[in-house]
Amino acid sequence: MSETTLGAGAESDRPLTFQEKVVKELREWGIVLSIFVPIYLIFSGLFYELRVIPSESMVPNLQVGDRVTVNKFAYGYSRNSLPFNLGRFVPLPDGRIFASMPKRGDVAVFEHTHTPRVMIKRIIGLPGDAVTVRDGQPVAINGTPIERTFVRRVRYRQHDSRGLATAAEFTESYGGTSWLTHDLDGITGTNISVTYVVPEGHFLFMGDNRDNSM
Repeated sequence: MSETTLGAGAESDRPLTFQEKVVKELREWGIVLSIFVPIYLIFSGLFYELRVIPSESMVPNLQVGDRVTVNKFAYGYSRNSLPFNLGRFVPLPDGRIFASMPKRGDVAVFEHTHTPRVMIKRIIGLPGDAVTVRDGQPVAINGTPIERTFVRRVRYRQHDSRGLATAAEFTESYGGTSWLTHDLDGITGTNISVTYVVPEGHFLFMGDNRDNSM
């Protein structure tokens, strides 16, 4: 009786082989992922999602490499709300549910109209607005220039260049909302003068780094 008990205990205490360790580790990872992945997909699809800033188009407010948390329910849900851009492959209808109207000055994440690129820009023009851009002048909305106040001159190294850039930093204000913008020295649109009327159901986005956001 005692010998049988000792034999079973010795068998249970023996070291695991390498193969048994791998199988055990994979089984534990499988359990963790089977719980975590569905929770992550639900959370990132319905509530919040992390995004990394890839370019300098939103300098000085967002820097290259910054991680931002995106509110997924701010304007309602659409096919673009699905994580990993899965909405491009899922046959969902256009439009949004629980939709709400974006506000001018909001920083919004959206999918580019003509390419499957995710963009992060500031909402400048609302449906029906006539937005005028003139080289070196404040952006005008329906004939009224956005209030712009000079803050300082800054000099920094751009992330994709070894050279230094010098920019004038401004505070722009419109309708009680304010944000910072950069106007790079020596980089202009060369006599740009464009008035764009935003169609109904659409919005006009611009980067805060006006000369580095084509």
